[in-house]
Amino acid sequence: MGQVATAKKTVQSGGRRQAKRPLVGLFIASEGPYTEQVVQAIAQYARAHTEWRIGMAGFGDVDLHDIGDGRVAGVIVGPWAERPPLIKAIQKAGIPAVDMAAGAEGSSLPTVLPDDFMVGRHAAEHLLFRGFRNFGFVGLPASFNAYWADRRRDGFVSALESHGMASAVFEGSAKGWTRLNDARNIDELRRWLVRLPKPVGVLAAFDTLAYELLSQARESGVVVPQDLAVIGVDNREWICTLANPTITSIPLDGHSAGTSAAQVLARSLADRKAPIEPMLIAPLAIQSRESTDAFAFSDALVVEALRFIRNQSHKPISVEDILDELLVSRRLLEIRFKKATGRTLQAEIWRTHLEKARTLLVETSGPISAIIEGSGFRSSAVFNVMFRRATGLTPTQFRNQHKRRDR
Repeated sequence: MGQVATAKKTVQSGGRRQAKRPLVGLFIASEGPYTEQVVQAIAQYARAHTEWRIGMAGFGDVDLHDIGDGRVAGVIVGPWAERPPLIKAIQKAGIPAVDMAAGAEGSSLPTVLPDDFMVGRHAAEHLLFRGFRNFGFVGLPASFNAYWADRRRDGFVSALESHGMASAVFEGSAKGWTRLNDARNIDELRRWLVRLPKPVGVLAAFDTLAYELLSQARESGVVVPQDLAVIGVDNREWICTLANPTITSIPLDGHSAGTSAAQVLARSLADRKAPIEPMLIAPLAIQSRESTDAFAFSDALVVEALRFIRNQSHKPISVEDILDELLVSRRLLEIRFKKATGRTLQAEIWRTHLEKARTLLVETSGPISAIIEGSGFRSSAVFNVMFRRATGLTPTQFRNQHKRRDR
């Protein structure tokens, strides 16, 4: 395999012999921010670390028939209509390849995938933090063979079960899901939504489903986010910001996935062992918007405290400021707040400041000093320590990671 991948052919150019650059084929047909980030990251890695020529299938650069004729040195496989014959051709040719779209059946190739199970867990934790105790998941039926959606469902349900809670699941019927906007399916979804106990937090397997869920909520008189909080996946900004209310979404880290896939392929092309176990790429931080901007705790005093903390997230407030606003004793509020949320008032203040800082880092381009001031921290030293403890990154690293999709 290494001889096929690394053999250097030469061509005449102006009387000099030049090594022919190896051709790497990208068979990736889907669209969206994740795919764009993946392709950009592969191209960036190739330019910085290799002499690859990148050929995009479907654009006349490379196709299935080129596999095995000695022209293609390696392949990165994403969602592709002719996936089975493509995998078969790669195996027959014995050339290095990386699979970025393996399903439940697994793959015979080294694999790099989003950690969809973790996506579901993040969504559950986001809703639990806001006090929701009723939950739902909207996905796709088994006939779609959408392994990624199933993993998001499983992660969501698993996280809730660890807190002693359960989730209703709507995946439609195979007959009714011939199209996402099929009238029969929409009626079925609307009836399911109306029957859910309220308030309820729902994870939709992807942003388009979240958008449809909001539409059906309006038709049914269900108020978002007070009665229904909705989270999507992919963070397709044109969908999430066009929606009313805007949609909270979990972005996938296509940049890290694309870079990892390119690194694995480079190892294989250099005759070094590729990882046997699938590489799972964690999602990026959830992008909070209006569709989850609510608190579902039954204690009205606790909700008032949470609203005050959130509304003052840009200021360096203290527990005493909350007590002055609500005209209540510290002991009473601390006891009721801890009972309802599982957190202390001070912990909630810090958490809200950090959430504000994360939002400002992603949505603005101001200096870090402005982020510190705008998120209510008095000290840059305290901010830096707490931010790194919460995210594992410096503020600059966090901003760079989450803004890669805009490059």
